[in-house]
Amino acid sequence: MLTDHLYRLRALFQRRTLENDLDDELKFHFEHSVEKLKRSGLSEQEARRQALLDLGGLEQLKEECRDSRGVATLENLLQDFRFALRVLRKSPGFTLAVSLSLALGIGANTAIFTLIDAVMWRLLPVERPAELQLLTHGQGSSFESGFTYGQFKSMRSQNRVLQDLAGWSSARINVSVDGAIEPPAAGQLVSGNYFSVLGVRAVAGRTIGREDDLVPNGHPVAMISHAYWNRRFGLAPSAIGRTIVLSGLPFTIIGVTPPEFFGLEVGSAPEIFVPMMMQPTVVPSSENLLENPGQYLTWVQVFGRLNPPLKPAQAASQLQAPFGQQIPKGGKFKSMENERLLLAPAAAGLSELRQEFSAPLFLLMALVGIVLLIACANTANLLLARAAARQPEFAMRVTLGAPRSRLVSQLLVESVVLSAAGGALGLLLAGWATRLLVAYLSSGRAPIILDLNPNPRILAFTVSVSLLTGILFGLVPALRATRLAAGPSLKTISGSTRGSFGNLWSGRILAVVQVALSLVLLVGAGLFVRSLQKVNSQDAGFARESVLVVRVEPKGSNQRNAEGALPRLDRTYRDLLRRVGTIPGVKAAGMAQFTPTTPRGANVSYTLPAGEQLRAFLSMVYPNFFAASGIAMAAGRDFTPGDLAENSPLVSVVNETFARRAFPHENPVGKRIALGNEVLEIIGVVKDARYLNPRGETSPAVYQPFLQVRTGRGQMALYVRVDGSNPAVLPQLRETIQNVDRELPMFEIQTLAQEMDAVLVRERLMATLSGLFSLLATLLAAVGLYGLFAFAVVQRTKEIGIRMALGAQPGNVVWTVMREVLAVALLGAAIGVPAALIGARLAATQISGLLFGLQASDPLTITAATLGMLIASALAGFLPAAKAARIDPLRALRSE
Repeated sequence: MLTDHLYRLRALFQRRTLENDLDDELKFHFEHSVEKLKRSGLSEQEARRQALLDLGGLEQLKEECRDSRGVATLENLLQDFRFALRVLRKSPGFTLAVSLSLALGIGANTAIFTLIDAVMWRLLPVERPAELQLLTHGQGSSFESGFTYGQFKSMRSQNRVLQDLAGWSSARINVSVDGAIEPPAAGQLVSGNYFSVLGVRAVAGRTIGREDDLVPNGHPVAMISHAYWNRRFGLAPSAIGRTIVLSGLPFTIIGVTPPEFFGLEVGSAPEIFVPMMMQPTVVPSSENLLENPGQYLTWVQVFGRLNPPLKPAQAASQLQAPFGQQIPKGGKFKSMENERLLLAPAAAGLSELRQEFSAPLFLLMALVGIVLLIACANTANLLLARAAARQPEFAMRVTLGAPRSRLVSQLLVESVVLSAAGGALGLLLAGWATRLLVAYLSSGRAPIILDLNPNPRILAFTVSVSLLTGILFGLVPALRATRLAAGPSLKTISGSTRGSFGNLWSGRILAVVQVALSLVLLVGAGLFVRSLQKVNSQDAGFARESVLVVRVEPKGSNQRNAEGALPRLDRTYRDLLRRVGTIPGVKAAGMAQFTPTTPRGANVSYTLPAGEQLRAFLSMVYPNFFAASGIAMAAGRDFTPGDLAENSPLVSVVNETFARRAFPHENPVGKRIALGNEVLEIIGVVKDARYLNPRGETSPAVYQPFLQVRTGRGQMALYVRVDGSNPAVLPQLRETIQNVDRELPMFEIQTLAQEMDAVLVRERLMATLSGLFSLLATLLAAVGLYGLFAFAVVQRTKEIGIRMALGAQPGNVVWTVMREVLAVALLGAAIGVPAALIGARLAATQISGLLFGLQASDPLTITAATLGMLIASALAGFLPAAKAARIDPLRALRSE
């Protein structure tokens, strides 16, 4: 067996040597037979003739010997490959057109698949990721992954079923290096065994260990990411041991994480890691989250490694008791007493992107798949036309004895070579397009960091798609071309078969498919675009273009509850508002705790006069905020500076939704509501503003003065309403903020419209990409129709010439061609419209909130898409029709 394999390898890679040996051996046998025949009395010439007859023909004998080597099929494929390269090199225009067309389809598919792979399937860059399990808790089908620190501590101390339990919590951390305030960094509070459980080692220095996470605020050490090390310290080894200030406290850098490590949250990019025991300093709250068991705040994500023999359900059941012990009994916690633990695989990490974009990405995958099918149909039409032109070649080869299977194999190899070239170009396009998409998804929010480098799965996908594409668009032309050449005649060989391909029924079927698929994409894109328009056109309740928003975070703003911090922050904010208000072109300036993309208000329960509870969004604001943001007062008054005075009555302003639910058919102004032990008087009602929920109903909202909210961070957003689009305001605004505090971190200045666009990033993604894909598909379909009927006109030149010689007018000729074009387009529309309706309904049921304010069967969208497709088809067919009308009858007749 081994000898046979070695012989086949030698036959494949040492073909020339074996051919020479075969020639020598056959020559020896031939000469030996000639000598033997000569000795029997035959002449030289007769002996050679008889020897050839006895051997049965040297070439036939050589073929039998080659077949016996067992590599004939592979040799034929290599021969077909070399021949395909020579043929395609002679037609560079055709080769480039087909390769680019396929590159667009394959590249789009690879780009979306790369995103899906990065968000959904790519394993974490840690040791043995398959063993990782994320702990969740809940009831029924509703589970969440956050735990209190007490629950985490209890489960870790009583764990006997997992190799170890570790935890982390994401946080934004104020950073100062060498006295310079930097923008808050994405950070993580990690348990002392976090890196050891993951098996992650530091590339410089050491990792955070158990000894760093024993005492609250006891070990101010930090690890930094490789990207932060490069950006801030230039990869200098001296960064290890340096001091950086985090939230006002000096920390020592002890190590650097590997460049590929990003934690367990896919899409995030933590820059700083600190021990979880440093929470009271780094992320202070109203109470110490480490040592107050009565405060049920689920802020710790917990994971562990599963021992291979154990099942996740068994591990969860054994950890149920220590988890349940930490749930407060009775009262509002009674509903939590039946919660159970569930272990979820964490090999691919935890990701909000996965929850928000998984369904849209799979839908986009279906859309780009349709684009690829259209590109395949377009290419198949081009190959059909090319095969028609090569009929004399095929007929001659069949006449000389070539089997049909060899012709089919050769044509399929040509199509696979074209698709491989398209796949290679598509892979390059996909790398660029994927990074562009990630930047698009990151607009208006924290940067999304994904590993987009090609891996074996992506390469296998691209290769598979390229091969299947080559077979898909090459099979029909190959079969049709070889069938027509199977019965050659002198007329076929001479090339006098111009009318034989005139009907092009295969091409017409492919054109119908192109039109139908393009119409499906046009309808889908129309629905997404109209849905986005409806979201944007609804009454937002605030001004958009004329309002600038900038987030500011003074030093110590996250220590709002510390002694003396609140008055200092208030002085900074008042000074900022006063100075900004004096800038020429500024109509109003105000501050609020939130922006549309960074909600920082709390969702709390207010007690109504009747004793009922109503949950509402609470935000700290400053006087004049409503005027600055363009939110109109519906009743009562706005806050005044007097409401910020010490010992002033507690007041609030509510939105119309809160007023309608809390006090139906009553005037809410003057009514009192309670938040805990504090009683607030409602002094005003403002119009509803669709800040945080632009897709659905407005939530109840309560606004309170900054100094009257006792807990929470002091970070605020500055709203500046300008007079029109005054470009001079921007540099003055930046200068004014820096004059208030040179060390004041200031984030990007955007209009409120840009902030809202970031909230609608999913809708904009679907509308933009589906629109681009539908336009690309329509263009490909139009090019396919043009190529099909341009070739048909060439094939029917004699027929058209005869008609015009007999008196047919150019208009009649144009209508003859256009009638066939419109028949193809209408048939495609008749198939495409029902398919689009079914697809839209299916997509709308799978992705909640995908369409806003319209149904999947929206008649305006379907009508507009159908008309657009028919117009594009008519324009594509008019060009060859006009060319047909200009045919000279005499020249057409002489050409035959």
